[in-house]
Amino acid sequence: MQWGFDKDITVSELIEIQRRLARAEKAFDRLVGTLWAAGTLERRLAQLTDHQIGQLLTDFVDDQLGLFEPEMTICQQATRRLFRSASGTLPLEVTESAKERTPCPRCGSEMLLHYGIDEPDYQECTLASCSHRILC
Repeated sequence: MQWGFDKDITVSELIEIQRRLARAEKAFDRLVGTLWAAGTLERRLAQLTDHQIGQLLTDFVDDQLGLFEPEMTICQQATRRLFRSASGTLPLEVTESAKERTPCPRCGSEMLLHYGIDEPDYQECTLASCSHRILC
């Protein structure tokens, strides 16, 4: 079932809605709401590119895993594979350019590429207090 208004909800919002519904006090809300959110999220994720899925792994899954757990290693490997080119390997140019990351024009810290999910791709400063963004 698709209600139409779910197209206006971002992937990040769907993730948060599903988390909230999974903790709902009422069993009906937990069951039906979570199933709706999961189904809607599944449809939205199917439309994303591999790079965007890799970004979601970085943004939402990495934080939930323990640093020394095997799941973290598996998730990081999956993320790297999703970020690869269509041929399945990272071209030399990509590897070389990753070594020479752009400095933040505001503070000089490193800028990291963020593949947009519900927004355009952008580079973001790694310094939390700066958080400067540049659209790609």
